[in-house]
Amino acid sequence: MNHAVELWPTLVRASVDRKHPWRVVGLSTTGADGPMSRQVILRKVFPEQRQLLFFTDSRSGKVRELAHDNRVALLFWNPSHQLQLRAVGTAYLETDDSVLNGYWANVPEYARQDYATLSAPGTALHDGPVATDLNIARAHFVVLKVTVHTLDCLELGREGHTRTRLLWHEETQAWQSGAVVP
Repeated sequence: MNHAVELWPTLVRASVDRKHPWRVVGLSTTGADGPMSRQVILRKVFPEQRQLLFFTDSRSGKVRELAHDNRVALLFWNPSHQLQLRAVGTAYLETDDSVLNGYWANVPEYARQDYATLSAPGTALHDGPVATDLNIARAHFVVLKVTVHTLDCLELGREGHTRTRLLWHEETQAWQSGAVVP
């Protein structure tokens, strides 16, 4: 695989193919209580801007953690190709209501329930079902954008592993790619 050329198109494919193994991504953050990881869904990819886009609830722990430290790490794994991709970047929340409304318009009705809970994600459950109100769902919907600065790709193989690291250089506005020890 020519990583500098093929990684971004593969990420774009993962964002639209529900069965692609890179669609479900491990996202790691650091908050006041230390490191945290969770799975998120890759929703959109903007190769030219080096951005990966995810949806989340504004009340989630990851949003609080990003307010503490907006550096993130993402982990992608493709078991059939024995291929691991690590991405490191900075995250921010989209604040433009017109942009948010555009994404919200494409969220299916059943998925809007995820943002309609009266209590924040992670809140202890007490007796009874989780209370929801679809009228407040849009207010809790946010878009998380990650601008990638480093990509590290590891291919496992019987004949030996290979690893490539790509670093973004602001001065040249280009990726610098090099082989590294696996």
